[in-house]
Amino acid sequence: MGLLREQQAAHFADVSGAECAFTLPVSDRLVTRLIAPRVPASWPIREVEVRAAAGNQLAVRLRLARASFLPAVTIRLAIEQQPLLPLSPVLVLRIVSEGFAWLAGTTLRFLQVLPQGLRLDGDRLYVDVAALLERYGAAGALHHLTSLELTTTEGRIVVAARATIPREALSQT
Repeated sequence: MGLLREQQAAHFADVSGAECAFTLPVSDRLVTRLIAPRVPASWPIREVEVRAAAGNQLAVRLRLARASFLPAVTIRLAIEQQPLLPLSPVLVLRIVSEGFAWLAGTTLRFLQVLPQGLRLDGDRLYVDVAALLERYGAAGALHHLTSLELTTTEGRIVVAARATIPREALSQT
């Protein structure tokens, strides 16, 4: 990790001009493990579980902390719009819970304040990739990403991205 941090501090000058593309299928289990410890303690949610389904669909299962006698609520989301880099690094998800969209929306509104980078507007959940990267100390990654697309298959969120290190990086050192 030390070498990577050195290269980052030098704007990756030693690999300027590099281009890469990758596809990273991430299991539901790993996505849930990444999200769960980041749920704010002040949130009225005790448990979050994410499950990907085929067709760019997600199911997010939430269990309330204070009303533990209530069953968990599952909110179904569909990927509606991909981030358009660099102009609009926002992923848009639409609530598609069969007949229960109003309940899902009410549940999300009950949370009142979503974490930085997430915004609910009607039946749309906006995920600001730039804000999330900044929140976790990785804002610099956005400068290198030229495309980002999230899709789903059964049990996996598939992240496809392209990144470049501009040749100008050499002149920044």
